[in-house]
Amino acid sequence: MACNTEVQKIIVRDLQIAPCNSCGGCFEKGVCVINDDMQKIYSQLVDADAIIVATPIYFMSVSAQLKALIDRCQAFWARKYILNLPIREDGRFARGFFIATAARDAKEGLFIGAIKTIKSFFHVLDTKYAGDILCAGLEEKGSVNKRQELLQQAFDAGRQLLKL
Repeated sequence: MACNTEVQKIIVRDLQIAPCNSCGGCFEKGVCVINDDMQKIYSQLVDADAIIVATPIYFMSVSAQLKALIDRCQAFWARKYILNLPIREDGRFARGFFIATAARDAKEGLFIGAIKTIKSFFHVLDTKYAGDILCAGLEEKGSVNKRQELLQQAFDAGRQLLKL
């Protein structure tokens, strides 16, 4: 199966992204006034047909680095809800998928906080939540390679995301 899909991988921990400082600067033009690596990310989020977010779970939520990126999308929230401007000029919706890993075994509610955060993030970006893979019991780096069923789920989800 050949496809012409372009993939851009963003490793958030390698970027310099300051947290939102609640200055309100984005309320005027829908653009964040903080000048850092986030400025490169905004257009990628808007131009994407699909967004896959992957993160380890820390204290029942996403990583701090990812949360900083999400919080900086307050500029999109201001654009959408304060200024009543579109997120995407063509009015289309993207598709979003979430992958989360946790070291401990899945307990009730382990992923709930992270799912709510990602759903909210996707909503602001006019991105429809297409599903998730929630992986518990992955303590060591690379341990997912011993879990073929998770790798197959990820492969199948990627293929399905391309079809939507």
